[in-house]
Amino acid sequence: MARRRSPSFRILILIALTASAGRLQAAPEEGQVTLMDPVFVEASPVSSGAAMEKPWRYLSEPGFEILSRCSNSFNADYTRALRRAAAARLALLPEIFWGDLPTPIKIVLYDRPPERIGFLSSSPIDLSWIAEDSAILGSDSIRLSHPVTLGDGDTFINCGNYWDVQADNSDFSLDVDSSILIENRVPHFPAWFVAGLEGPNGLYVNRTLGWTLRGDSMTLPNALWTSSAETIALQKAARRASKEKVERKPPALLPLERLFDGAVPAEQRKLWNAEAALFVRWGLFGRGDRQAFLDFVDRSAREPITEALFRQHLGIGYSDAQKALGEYLLVAVGEPIAVPFTVPPDEPVNFREATPTEVARILGDWGRLEARSPEEYSHDFRRESLDQADKLYERIFARREDDPLFLAGFGLYELQTEDNLRARNALKAATAAGVVRPRAYVELARLRLEESLPSDQEGIGDLSRDEFAEIVALLNTARLQMPSLRSTYFVLARAFEHAPSKPTLGDLWPLSEGVRLFPQNSNLAYSVATLYRRLGYTDEAASMAHRAIAFAETDGDRSLLSGLLARLAK
Repeated sequence: MARRRSPSFRILILIALTASAGRLQAAPEEGQVTLMDPVFVEASPVSSGAAMEKPWRYLSEPGFEILSRCSNSFNADYTRALRRAAAARLALLPEIFWGDLPTPIKIVLYDRPPERIGFLSSSPIDLSWIAEDSAILGSDSIRLSHPVTLGDGDTFINCGNYWDVQADNSDFSLDVDSSILIENRVPHFPAWFVAGLEGPNGLYVNRTLGWTLRGDSMTLPNALWTSSAETIALQKAARRASKEKVERKPPALLPLERLFDGAVPAEQRKLWNAEAALFVRWGLFGRGDRQAFLDFVDRSAREPITEALFRQHLGIGYSDAQKALGEYLLVAVGEPIAVPFTVPPDEPVNFREATPTEVARILGDWGRLEARSPEEYSHDFRRESLDQADKLYERIFARREDDPLFLAGFGLYELQTEDNLRARNALKAATAAGVVRPRAYVELARLRLEESLPSDQEGIGDLSRDEFAEIVALLNTARLQMPSLRSTYFVLARAFEHAPSKPTLGDLWPLSEGVRLFPQNSNLAYSVATLYRRLGYTDEAASMAHRAIAFAETDGDRSLLSGLLARLAK
């Protein structure tokens, strides 16, 4: 996308209200944008009087960077809500179940009244420069927007307008990062477990924990079956059976084999989501041996599920578990769950004035990500977003800014505008300084690879030893800045395809590691196994493809890998 300067300056906020509130999009390959549905529970609104111009305020909180133009009291309420959400997560699942991120999640908070109250618009939030030296953004008008999260693998930014949440926020509740932490956990969890947590029937319905605090515990709502009507019918049947003292018959469930492999037709997808949520609820709260279930889930992220593995951890086979699950359903739809919970201590919340570099780094990345938004958003929308990122970055870059995080973001922006020379220089400076931003290393390695490959590519021998060593060193750094990015391994596989000499199986070990970190990613397994085949390691390629099929979660993935196995067998 070629750069175009614009005299106006606007940061655009996406309105994600067209998405289903309960839908989770699959984690994308790096290089794509993750557009998350809004997750926001509003407190009582207040009048939308004219807002005073305020400087950006900044806070570094464990796992977050917050950039805010809201009031000090709201900033404190918001930060405490983040802390409660983190404590609630840890009461539900242990820390090792929540993924880590190499960079904190960025949060941008606005408090401007909309031009028309109650009008939801995809029109932009207008921002303009004020004092030249302070690099603070101001605004004359703003339209209502809801919090939206964008990300591209190693960084995520949540941006929203909280103009109507500025009064008593004691009941303010939010969940910005749970979905991100689950999706970025490596090895990745199987689809049934993610659906059980975050799907339309999960414990995190719409990716927000539906809990209420009661003293030293939090209460999770009763289970939701395939629909509200079905849930109510089950509740009535359970009460009637209890009153009349007759046997209660649960509805038919999917076989556990189908639950685990996800091989269900579209008409059974609602049942699959409901049963996944029921199974997770049963494992965590209905069996009595919570740790055994957690061990089973952790192991299922590392190796294919078999009935023997299931029995080893849960002590029963599929048939007995199916029966127990049906009986538990009739209990789960009628009973909430109390989970012990400790409210985090009320530590001080100390925002300070943001530096110009922090403003440019965070809002510039936001504009860059918006410019990569889905095609249904207009070309002008994406163009304007990129123009505003340009103004933010160029203003600070002109001051010869050498902050590695800023340079990494600037380099990724320049790459997006197809100015590869400036991108390479900025990314090289950032990585030389040891920046923690895996994509900076991956994209610089990708640039170096493209620059080094001859026009008449043949494969092995295309890269010199020095070129290959530089590219692999960059990718190894990215690989170690956990959690690894999938794109690291795709670029690494291509580098090995053009290595100066045929790599040994020992040389290829990082690629095998990548396949194990992302066991459900059939495209990665296919790419690596195809490389093994091309290099003559056919037995290892077949073993990798067989393992990947056992983890595959769609018929398309199974077909892709089966085709590779068929070619390997010839």
